[in-house]
Amino acid sequence: MSEGDRDSGIARLDPLRRGERLADTLRDRPAGDWFVADLREARAMAAHDPRFERLAAGLEAESLGERLDAIDAFFAAIPAVELAALTLPPNLSQLRAIYLSSRA
Repeated sequence: MSEGDRDSGIARLDPLRRGERLADTLRDRPAGDWFVADLREARAMAAHDPRFERLAAGLEAESLGERLDAIDAFFAAIPAVELAALTLPPNLSQLRAIYLSSRA
């Protein structure tokens, strides 16, 4: 990575240093393949629990910011005690851990 590339990457993070939410910073960034495995797991979970349909729909969004918002909204809608006890597949379990640690 050249110094110019590194400086450009750092400049893109300036909004975070000013206190902007990560989802807002990434609002217009294409999502590409980010969260594809999570999407597969959410679809599988939706077969047994319709709450996961909303998460799956959010993980299909075009931007990273929209996907991050969908993840946050999904976990925020589940009562804390239930969220802690919920059995999740590996990728969704990891997202839950990140969500919970971001609240601490």
